[in-house]
Amino acid sequence: MKNKTRPYILPAVLVLSFSYLLFAYLITRNISPASIPLSIFLFSLLVGGVLFALFRLDHQQELRSSIEDLDALNEISVLMTQGVEVDDLFKKVFAKVQEQLPALSAGALFLVDWQGEDLGLAASVALPLESISDLKERRAKSGYGVIERVAKGGEAQQKDSLPSLQKEGTTLCGAVPLRSSERVVGVLSFWSSQPTDLTPREKKWLEAVGGQIGLALERIQLQKSHLRREKEALALFQLSQATTSSLSIDTVVKIILNHVAGITESEAVWIMLYNPIQRLLEVVAARGFSDQISLKSLTLRPGQGVLGEVFEKEKLIFVPDVRKDHRLVYRDVTERSGITSMIGIPLMVKGKAIGVIGLFCPKSVEAGRIQQERLDFLTTIASQVAIAIDNVKLYQDLEQKVTELRRLQGQLIQTEKLSAIGELVSGVAHEINNPLTSVVGFTQLLLETTENPRDREFLEKIFSEAMSCSEIIRNLLTFARRHPAEKSYNNINDIIRKALELKRYQLETDGVEIIENLSDSIPPIWVDPHQMQQVFFNIIHNAHQALLEKKKLSTSPLRLTISSESRNGLVSISFHDTGQGILPDVLPKVFEPFFTTKEVGVGTGLGLSISYGIVKEHGGEILIENLFGEGVTFIVTFPINGQGRDRRVAEGAKGGSYAGRRILIVDDSNAALEMCTYILRSEGFRVEGVESGRAALERLRSEDYDLILTDLGIADMPGLAFHDALLKEYPVMAEKILFLAEERINPEARRFLEERKVEILFRPFGMTALKEAVYRSLITSLKA
Repeated sequence: MKNKTRPYILPAVLVLSFSYLLFAYLITRNISPASIPLSIFLFSLLVGGVLFALFRLDHQQELRSSIEDLDALNEISVLMTQGVEVDDLFKKVFAKVQEQLPALSAGALFLVDWQGEDLGLAASVALPLESISDLKERRAKSGYGVIERVAKGGEAQQKDSLPSLQKEGTTLCGAVPLRSSERVVGVLSFWSSQPTDLTPREKKWLEAVGGQIGLALERIQLQKSHLRREKEALALFQLSQATTSSLSIDTVVKIILNHVAGITESEAVWIMLYNPIQRLLEVVAARGFSDQISLKSLTLRPGQGVLGEVFEKEKLIFVPDVRKDHRLVYRDVTERSGITSMIGIPLMVKGKAIGVIGLFCPKSVEAGRIQQERLDFLTTIASQVAIAIDNVKLYQDLEQKVTELRRLQGQLIQTEKLSAIGELVSGVAHEINNPLTSVVGFTQLLLETTENPRDREFLEKIFSEAMSCSEIIRNLLTFARRHPAEKSYNNINDIIRKALELKRYQLETDGVEIIENLSDSIPPIWVDPHQMQQVFFNIIHNAHQALLEKKKLSTSPLRLTISSESRNGLVSISFHDTGQGILPDVLPKVFEPFFTTKEVGVGTGLGLSISYGIVKEHGGEILIENLFGEGVTFIVTFPINGQGRDRRVAEGAKGGSYAGRRILIVDDSNAALEMCTYILRSEGFRVEGVESGRAALERLRSEDYDLILTDLGIADMPGLAFHDALLKEYPVMAEKILFLAEERINPEARRFLEERKVEILFRPFGMTALKEAVYRSLITSLKA
C-alpha cells in the first residue's frame, strides 16, 4: 500500500497517442481506399495489445499489494502471540500498521469492560498526554462519539476530532471494531496529522487488523484467566496446607489471615467468629487498620452493620462505597483509614454460619465493581477457611473431651481407692464402736455416781479421750462418705470457734488478721457439730490458701473476717477473705468433686464438695460472693427451727409420764447390753435384755413390751431378718422398734429404714443420745 500510483499508465498513454497520430498521418496521406481496412485492423490490433498489457500489469500490481497486505497481517498475527501485555503488543502492532499506512501518525486501543458497559483507553501510540487525558475523560457508556458508536454498532466509521488534537492539526481518520467470537471487545482508532481519506481497500485491511487484535485479546484474556485460576488453585492449596500445620485456633486464624490478605490483595482483613454464649460476633484476628481501634471492642450483634447482616442472612454482601452505606458501624475508623469498598463473606459449615470474613479495599474491585467469578473465588476461600476453623474447633473439643475423660478416669480410680478405704474404715469402725459405746456409757454412769475429785478427773479424761476416738471415727467415715448426720442442738458460735482454733496458729504465723463478729443472739441450731466443724474448717482452710497466694503478689493487708447473725428464721455465717478471689471461669466448678486449682499433691478437690453435701443435708445453703482481685465471701445459712418440736416433746416426755414402760433390749454385746439396761433403768423404765433374735421372739410370745431396742447386726438374725420375723409374728410392733446400728449399713437396709422413717441410733452413742432416742421412739410407739 506504499505506492498508490500505477507506473505503467504514462507509457501506455504515450503508446496510444503515437498510434493515433500514426493512423491520422496515414489518412491524411491519401492512402488508397483499399488499404484503409488493413490500417484499421492494424490500429485495433495495436490498441488491443496495449490494453491487454495494461490489464495484466494492473492485475500483477493488485496481486503484489494483496501479498503485501497478507504478509503484514501475518506479521501482526505473529506479533500478537508474543506476550500478554496489551500496551507493548499494541505499540508493536501499530508500528506495522504505520509501515503499511505511513499517513497514520497516532493510534489508540479502547477495550470494553467485562460487563460490556464501559469503554476505556487501554493503550496508545504517539498521542500527547493532554489527548490521553481527554480520551479518559470521555469514558462513558457505549454509544457516545465515533469510537463509542463503533463499539456499540460493530461497524467501522470515520472522522472525529478531539479539541486537544485539533490544536496540533491531528484528526481522527477512523475506527474499526475488535471482534472476538462475534462480540465486540474493543475499538482500534487511528489519527493523521494531515487530511487523509482511506480507500476501501485500506479500510478493509484495517478491519482485518482489528479482527487479528480481537483474537489476540481473546487469547490474552484466556491466558490470563488460566494463569489466574492456576494461581488461585495454588493459593487454595497453600492455604489448605498452612491451616493443617497447627491445631491451635489462635495460630490457625493468624495463618488464615495472612494468606487471605495475600490472595485477595486487600488493605485490611477481619475474621470474626460467633460466640454463642455472648451472642456476639468477636474479632479473633485482624490485619490492616487494626492499630486505630482496640480489637477487644470490635464486636457486632447478628444483623448489626454490614458484617452482622452477612452473618445473619448467611450471604455475601459487596459494598462498593462504604462511605455511602448507612449500615456501617465503625464509620470513623474507615474514614481515617481511607477504606472505600468492602466485601463481607459468611463462614459456612454444614449449612450454618460460624462467623464472617471482612475484606476491605480488595484490588479486584475496579471502579466500584467486581467480577462475579472473583466473588465466587472469594466464596471458595471463605469455605476453605470455615472448614479449617471448624476442624480446629472439633479437634479442640475432642482434646477437651479426652482430657475430661482422663480426668473422669482418674476420678474413677480415686473413687475406687476411696471405696476401698471406706470399706476398710467401716470395718475398723465396726470393731471399735461396740467397745467404745460401752466405754462412753459406763464412764458417764460413773461420773454421775462418783464424788471423789481425783476419780472424777480421771473419768472425765477417759470420757474426753473416748469422745476424741469417736470423733476420729466420724471423720474417717465422713471421708469414706458413710457417716450420716447425728444432729443435736448446738451453739453455732462454739462450733465456729473450735474450727478456727485448729487454724488460728497458722493464720497468725502467716500474718493474717482474724476478725470475729459473732452474734450472741443466735439460738441453738439443730446440726451435727462434727460435720459442721468440718465445713467451717474447710472454708477457713481455703481462705488461708487464698491469702497466701495474695501474699506472693501484694503487700496489702491479709484479713479474714468471720461473722454470724440470725434473721428471717435463718442463721447466716460468712467468711470473707481479702485474697485474689475466684476466677470467673472457675467459680461454677468450685463445688464439683475432685476439682482443684492447687498444685498436684496439695489438694484433693474434695473439701468444698463434701462441705456442700453436708450443708445441703442440713437443709442449708452455701453461697459465694466473688469480687475477683479483691476477695471472696462464703456464706453458710441454716434454718433456725430444725427439730425443735421433737426435742421439746422428748424433753417433755422425761419425768414420770413414761416411767414403768417396758423395754426389751436385743444385743449380742454383753457390755453394751449391760450399759443400756443400767441407763434406762435409771430413768424408771422396766428393762429386760437378751443376746439373740430368737431369744427375743421367744420372750415376746409371753410378754408385752412398749419398745424394742435391737442391734441391726445380731449374729443369729443379721440385718433385717429379725425385723421381718418380728413383724410377721407381731405386726403391731412395727412402730415400736429402735435400731442400734453401726455406720456400716448396707444400702438396701438403709433405704428400707429411711423409707419407713424408722428411728436409728448410731454407735458410738452417749447416755444423753440414748435417752433422747428412747423418748422419741416411745412417743411414736404409744401413738401407734
